Amino acid sequence: MLEKTVFFKSAVEINSLPQSLAEVVILGRSNVGKSSIVNALCLQKKLARTSKTPGRTKSINIYSVSVGKWIVDLPGYGFARVSKHERKLWDEMIESYLIRRKSKKMVYIIIDALVGPTELDFNMIDWLNKLDISFKIIANKCDKVPYGISEGAIQAKTAGYFDTDKSKIFVVSAKKKNGLIKLQVDIVKFLTN
Repeated sequence: MLEKTVFFKSAVEINSLPQSLAEVVILGRSNVGKSSIVNALCLQKKLARTSKTPGRTKSINIYSVSVGKWIVDLPGYGFARVSKHERKLWDEMIESYLIRRKSKKMVYIIIDALVGPTELDFNMIDWLNKLDISFKIIANKCDKVPYGISEGAIQAKTAGYFDTDKSKIFVVSAKKKNGLIKLQVDIVKFLTN
C-alpha cells in the first residue's frame, strides 16, 4: 500500500488543506531524518526531498497513500540554518497544524537512536500529552548505535525516557532499511481502520 504513495501538496497555510480521512504525521528535530523515513517507508528514493543541511523541509508536505489518507512531513523543530523569524513561522505552522487539523491523526516523533531524545523532544512530547494528541516514537539511525546494543535494548531505553509502552517505540534505520516492516504495518493499520 505505501509503495504507491505519491506527492500530493505542499502548504504553509492550514486553511489551504482539504479534508482527509486519516493523517500519519512525521515530526522531529531538524535533520533527524524525517524525509528519509518517508522515502524508506514508501520504498521510494526521491519521494521526499532530503538534505544534510538542517531545515530543508520548510512547509507542510503531504503525500497521498490513497484517497484521503496521507503521510504528512512537517518542518523540523529546533536548530536549522534559517533566520529566527523563519524559525518562528515554522513553529507556528507546526503548532497550528497539530491543534487545528481535526482529521484523525497519529503523530510519529522521530528521535536519533544514537543521541537519544533531546530537551526539544521531551518538550514536544509534553506538549502533545497536554493536548491529548496520540503519538508513537521512531528511534531512527539505529545503524549508528554501537555493535552489541540490541533493538530491544534501544526500544526499552527509549520507552523508559518517555514513560510509555515499548509497543509505541519503533527502532529503525532509514538508511539501511532496518526495522521498517513493523513500522509500515503499524502505519497501514492506522490508515485503514
